[in-house]
Amino acid sequence: MAGGCTTSSPGAAESAGAGAADASAARASAGLASCTTGASDGSSATGATSGTRPGRAVAGSPLPALTLACIGGAPQVPVRAALAGKPHVVNLWASWCRPCRAEAPMMATVSRELDGKVGFLGIDYGEQSTDDGIGFAAAAGWGYPQLQDPDAATKSAWGITGLPVTLLVGADGTVVRRLDGAWTSPDQLRRAVRESLEVS
Repeated sequence: MAGGCTTSSPGAAESAGAGAADASAARASAGLASCTTGASDGSSATGATSGTRPGRAVAGSPLPALTLACIGGAPQVPVRAALAGKPHVVNLWASWCRPCRAEAPMMATVSRELDGKVGFLGIDYGEQSTDDGIGFAAAAGWGYPQLQDPDAATKSAWGITGLPVTLLVGADGTVVRRLDGAWTSPDQLRRAVRESLEVS
């Protein structure tokens, strides 16, 4: 595992402010998939539900409920509900994080290989600019949905203390494996997904 970044971003997050139509157009232009909202999981837009203990996104526990905006600002996505029924790789990243840049091509490669078998979801953490986040995701070749967490809600809700972080989440919403730090190769990521999420 490669080292990670601290979760202090280099500047304050910009307001998305462009509206749903502009956000959707920006994502489409970058080649990013639309965000699926799923059914409500009872979480708020700013953090976990009151019944969810913070910092519990750990292997063997259900992923705590949390609602985040699709990158660009709309729509709001209850994360747990959006993942329901299909195993997922959830990757937290930021454009200012060097290990995230090294890991990005691996995510792109493996997500394409496992398309239809495993879902991928990215979360842009503590980004100072929506444009920077969308640009980074586009340059990385990520075609899968991306959410944004400019206010670091995942820090308290999921215990995120450095970047990147990858959560392998089963179809039932249980965190099967967590990696704090970057994957060292596409094969390491590929093996982890296949073994932990039991896909061929």
